[in-house]
Amino acid sequence: MNLLLAILGIGFLIFVHELGHFLAAKFVGVRVKTFAVGFQPTIFGWKARILAFTYGETEYVIGLIPLGGYVQMAGEEAGQERTDSNDEFHRKSIPGRLLILVAGAAMNLIFGFLLFIFAFTTGVKQQSPVVGNATQQGPAWTAGVRSGDLIQQVNGESWSDYSNVATAIALAGGSKPVTLTIERNHQVRDIAIDPVWDPVAGRFRIGIVPAISDQIGLVEPGSLAAGVGLQAGDRLRAVQISIPGQETVIVTADGLSADRTLMSLWNLRNTTVEGKLSLDILRGNEPRVFTIELAPPSISESESPLTGPRGIGVVPRSRTVLAIQPGSAAEEHFSIGAELISMRLPNERKSLPLEVLDLLSIGRLVGDSDVEMILTSRDGTESTVQSESLRNWIGEELIIGSGIRTVMQSAPAAKELGIDVGSEILSIGNRLIGASEYIDEEISASTPIAWIDAGGTTHQVTHEGDPISLGLMLGTPARIGRSLFGSPAQKAGIPAGAIINDINGIRIDQWRDLIGAIQSHEDQVQIQFTDRAGQSQQLSVAPRVLLEPLGIRMSALQFTEKHSIQDAVVQGARQSWIWGGRIFLTLKALFSGDVHGKNLNGPVGIIDLGRKVSEVGFGNLFFLLALISINLGVFNLLPFPILDGGHIFFLAIEGIRGRPVSDKIQHYVHLVAFLMLISLALFVTYNDLLRLR
Repeated sequence: MNLLLAILGIGFLIFVHELGHFLAAKFVGVRVKTFAVGFQPTIFGWKARILAFTYGETEYVIGLIPLGGYVQMAGEEAGQERTDSNDEFHRKSIPGRLLILVAGAAMNLIFGFLLFIFAFTTGVKQQSPVVGNATQQGPAWTAGVRSGDLIQQVNGESWSDYSNVATAIALAGGSKPVTLTIERNHQVRDIAIDPVWDPVAGRFRIGIVPAISDQIGLVEPGSLAAGVGLQAGDRLRAVQISIPGQETVIVTADGLSADRTLMSLWNLRNTTVEGKLSLDILRGNEPRVFTIELAPPSISESESPLTGPRGIGVVPRSRTVLAIQPGSAAEEHFSIGAELISMRLPNERKSLPLEVLDLLSIGRLVGDSDVEMILTSRDGTESTVQSESLRNWIGEELIIGSGIRTVMQSAPAAKELGIDVGSEILSIGNRLIGASEYIDEEISASTPIAWIDAGGTTHQVTHEGDPISLGLMLGTPARIGRSLFGSPAQKAGIPAGAIINDINGIRIDQWRDLIGAIQSHEDQVQIQFTDRAGQSQQLSVAPRVLLEPLGIRMSALQFTEKHSIQDAVVQGARQSWIWGGRIFLTLKALFSGDVHGKNLNGPVGIIDLGRKVSEVGFGNLFFLLALISINLGVFNLLPFPILDGGHIFFLAIEGIRGRPVSDKIQHYVHLVAFLMLISLALFVTYNDLLRLR
C-alpha cells in the first residue's frame, strides 16, 4: 500500500506538470493532439492503456504505468508535419510559446508550495538536530563535538531539524570549514570543523549521526527483553550488570545521552557471557528495574543452529590511551600513548592489575560508588580521578585501546640498538608510544629510547651521534586482555596476558588474525599460546555463538512540526525557496567534485524513498512530494536541450536572431542531449539498485 501511494504521488506530480503545459496551450490557442499521463508500452501490438478517449480535438490517455506523461501539440517539434495553420505551436508568438513552456514548471513550483502547506498543517515528523555520536577522532570529534550537543546553526543559518542541518553541511562548500553553533549544558558556543572526504558516501563529511531517544521503539517477540516484560515506550535510564561468583557490580555513568547509554549497554553486555543484566526503566512515571539472566544461547539437536558470530570469548588487552578529545577534562589526567597497568584506591597499597580498562574493571575496584581512584602508568606516572568521571569519559572523550607498540618491522639502525621484531617500544624521548603504527621520523642525538625485548627484558639507551631513522612498523599481537566469564576460553583456562601464537597450525601475528582463524573453524580449535611466564601451552577450545540478542530497538529522537494555516503558508514559502536554491548548490557541488554522482536518486530510489516516508505519515509523504515537485519545476527550467529550459533557450536565440535555429541543428542537439540523459538515467538507476541491496 505504501509503495502504491508513493508511485501514485509521484505520478500525480508528473500529471500536474503536463497539465500546466496543456492548460497554457489551450489558453494560447494551440491545438493539443494528445494529453497522456503514464507510460503506455506496446505489448504484442497492444498499447498498455487503462483508458483512452477523444474529446474535441484531443486524445486523452491514461497509461498502465502511472509514471511519465506528455502533451503532444501540433507543430511543436522540429521535423514534424506542419500545415502552418494558426493553431500550431510554431506559429504562435514568442511570448505565447514561452508561456506554454514555462507553465509546466510553474505548476510544479506552485503545487510544491501547496504541498508544503498541506505537510505542515498535517504535521511533519522531523529528527531533532541533536548529535547522537561523533566519529572517534573524526573532524567533529577532534573539534570538540560531543554526544547530546544541540545544533542550532550551520554557518550562521538557523535550522530546527537534522535533515536541514545535514543538507546544509553537505552543501557548505566541500572541504571549507563548517561552523556549527551548538548548545551544551545551556551554554552556546561556535565550533569550526574541517570536513574530510568520505569515499564511501561520496561527499565531504564531518562525522556525526543524529541522536536516538531514550525510548524503546520495538521489543522483538520471543526475545530476552520480551521475556522479562520490557515494552515499547519504556524509557531506558541506566544499566547495571553483575557476574556470578564475583562481588562485582558494573554501572554506567549518570547523565549520559541516550546514545551513550545505549552504547554503554552494549559494552556491558559484551563484558560477560553469563551474568545478570539490570535495566533501569521509566514506564510512564513509574521507575522499574528489569533483570535479564544472561547465558550462552542453547543449541539442541532438534533446533536449527544459531546464526551469528562464533567465538571463544576473549577480548584484547586494552589499556593504552589512544586519543583524548580536545577540551576534555581528561586531558588534565592522561597523555596519549600512556599505558595504564594498574589501579587502586588512595588508602590502599594493593593495586588491581589492569589488562583492560573499561566499566568492568572500574566496577571491580569501586562497584557502583563514586570515589577517587589512582591509575598507574607503565612509566610510573600516577593519575588521580573520580570513578564517575572516568565512567563518563571512557568511550567518547577518552579512547582506550590496544597499544600499537610491538615491532613488526625495523630498519638497520634500530637493529643495531637491539630493537628487533617482537620488541615492545615503551617510549622515545618524551613521546609515549601506542597510538601510531609507524615511527619513521629522524631521532636526534641525546634522545632516550626504552623498550622491552622479545624475552621480556627492559632496555633503555640514549642515542648519540648523527640523527637516525628507526623505521619501525608497529602492530598489536594477539594478547588476551580478558576471557569472558562463562565463555569457552574462560572454562578452558586461557589466562589474561597470554599471547596467542598459533591456531590449528595457522600463525597468528595480530589480533585481527585471531578472529578470522577462529571464525573459519566449525569444531574444536587447537590454540597454542605463551603465558606471562614465557611458557608455551596448548589448549583445545570449541568456538560457539556466545551472546543472544536482547531484542530491543530504540526510537529516533523526533518531534512533530505542525503549524496553523497562516504559519504553514510562511513555512511553505520558506521551504520552497530553500530547496529550490539547493538544486543549484547541488549542481555546483557535483561539477566541483565536492559531491559524488552516486548520491543522486533515480526513479527507483525516489519511489523506494517515498515508500519509506509514507510509512512515517501523510505529512512526511506530502513533504517529500513537495520536494520532488520543487525539483521537477526548477530542473525543467535548466537550459539543457530536451528539457523545457532547453526549448526556452532556443526560443531566446530566436528572439535575438529574429529567426529560429534550424531544424537540423535542433535535431542533432536534442539527439546528443537525449543520449546524455539516457546515460544519466542508467547511472542513477544503477545507484538506486545498489542502495536497495
